[in-house]
Amino acid sequence: MLGTQFAERKNSLNAIRLLLAATVILSHTWWLGGYGPEPDPGDVKLGSWAVLGFFGISGFLITRSRAKASSVGRYFRARFLRIFPGLAVCAAAVAFLIAPVTALLTGRHYSLSDAAIYFVTNLSAGTPSIAVGGIPGSLEGLPDPRLWNGPLWTLFWEIVCYVLIGLVFWLFRTHFTRLAMAALFVLASAAAVTVDAGWVAAPTPYDWPLIPVLSFLAGSLVYLFQDSIPANRTTLLVAGGLVILTSSMGFASSLAHLPLSFFLVSVSLYLPLSRVGSRFDISYGVYIYGWPAQQFLASLGVHAIAPPLVFAGASLMLVAPLAWLSCRYVEQPAQRWQPARVTQRRVEELA
Repeated sequence: MLGTQFAERKNSLNAIRLLLAATVILSHTWWLGGYGPEPDPGDVKLGSWAVLGFFGISGFLITRSRAKASSVGRYFRARFLRIFPGLAVCAAAVAFLIAPVTALLTGRHYSLSDAAIYFVTNLSAGTPSIAVGGIPGSLEGLPDPRLWNGPLWTLFWEIVCYVLIGLVFWLFRTHFTRLAMAALFVLASAAAVTVDAGWVAAPTPYDWPLIPVLSFLAGSLVYLFQDSIPANRTTLLVAGGLVILTSSMGFASSLAHLPLSFFLVSVSLYLPLSRVGSRFDISYGVYIYGWPAQQFLASLGVHAIAPPLVFAGASLMLVAPLAWLSCRYVEQPAQRWQPARVTQRRVEELA
């Protein structure tokens, strides 16, 4: 069963998440470089597929984290330390380093007060109607002159999912937790199916926020039912086939979430990439620094002289060291931090 294999075998989820983060950067290349529409296999944009994968894996891992947490307080503290320190430093880096350097090199406008507003509001993790997307004038003339970090909106909904998992586990026993999450997933899927089937008008944009949240719920269900799900090459092929089938029928946004989440978690057991990210998991840093790095390159005119894949490659080369610095000096120290009372308690237990 999946649960037994996942517990006993090394997995390559960090490598898959890094690949998905790189895919997000690749997908944004067409938009931020002004190259035209990005690839959309199965009528779902390349970047949207990557986000669905991210949310599915996150649903599995976060539910696992909540199930193993000794208290709801420790669970929420761990989630806060995983997201907010890296986010805060990234927002500060964009507002007070990347944006002014861009303005200095290109002659564009930069206002410290506008940058401060950008920084403070983006500490809300992309909360709608609160987070300010740009610093006026600093990206003038680019294909997207509005946003310094477009993907941050997904962090808000990721956090909403964290809270949902925390509350469901707090309110229900294990058996009823499964029923509650399954009910939420079925209802959300039914709502998405009505859109894919053309029975109701699609919201604008359709993938905000129902579709990634559906993937998170799917990943959560994969964890909750892991001891009842066989994980072998046959089920892996079936899951992959279901993703292709639902995509070919135009129902990827409503029906691909569960097989996709299962496929990614299961295939991680077979890939020989368990050492990737075992010491430095830079996938989060690649995700949050990718868009600013591409906007910086676009401001220098790289998009005007390079084809899409070259622009994407240059973006990855620029963002990789930023992501490593974030992981090494911000994210890892934050995750190791413990309140003084917890540290003292552990010392007393070991005495």
